[in-house]
Amino acid sequence: MTWFVLIIIALPGFAALCLSMKKCQRHIFDAPISDGRSRLYRAFGTVALAAALAWCIVEKNWSVGLVVFFGGATIAALAVIITLAVQPKLVRFYCWFP
Repeated sequence: MTWFVLIIIALPGFAALCLSMKKCQRHIFDAPISDGRSRLYRAFGTVALAAALAWCIVEKNWSVGLVVFFGGATIAALAVIITLAVQPKLVRFYCWFP
């Protein structure tokens, strides 16, 4: 259950961080987006990853929670990277708000 919740929270977090970078915005949106929206994506991604880390620590304690978080975060990051390489326009649908 911890892995499932971790992936559900971390996947939109990494996608939002990807959407906040100007280099990725050209591939996903075909043009850079406004700075305000970019900051919103960056804040959402940071909060989502912090929430995923907090979830893992609450569920498994510090020692195991950090290991679980980094393992699940790696899987979520790889999913975003592979999607960005194969079909870049689908990355924005990993976030809950396009």
